[in-house]
Amino acid sequence: MAMMKMKIYGYRLRALLSTSLSSSPFHSVPSRTFSSSSFENVGFIGLGNMGSRMANNLLKAGYKMTVHDVNCNVMKKYSDMGVSTKQTPFEVAEASDVVITMLPSSSHVLNVYNGPDGLLQGGDLLTPQLFIDSSTIDPQTSRKLAVSVSNCILKEKK
Repeated sequence: MAMMKMKIYGYRLRALLSTSLSSSPFHSVPSRTFSSSSFENVGFIGLGNMGSRMANNLLKAGYKMTVHDVNCNVMKKYSDMGVSTKQTPFEVAEASDVVITMLPSSSHVLNVYNGPDGLLQGGDLLTPQLFIDSSTIDPQTSRKLAVSVSNCILKEKK
């Protein structure tokens, strides 16, 4: 049953990455439109039991990935597979068009996004066009993150 859910979830994630999206319902800013060609570089943070499977499915689908995890052994495994690894979430953000996080708790999520080397530490200019948090966290943390991200501005693509 768990494998079936993982396959369905993987399908939904691929569908999200390959379809057009419009602005987020969390804030009222000018509409942003994304297409699959916008997502050439996928960042993935959190390569534990669930995250590693999600990241592996994206690799199998042919996405160019950059990853980060606090576990050095996991980082070495991905590096040995030829995947770009970064030492901080901020470095992942700099190299990615979309960043997916799959973390174990709200405190981990807040640290990855807002911590000293977090995803949002690039001042107010962000390289990623989309952040997807797949962590099992409380709604208040998700709302805080939505506000934090919506206060940032996207860097123009070159």
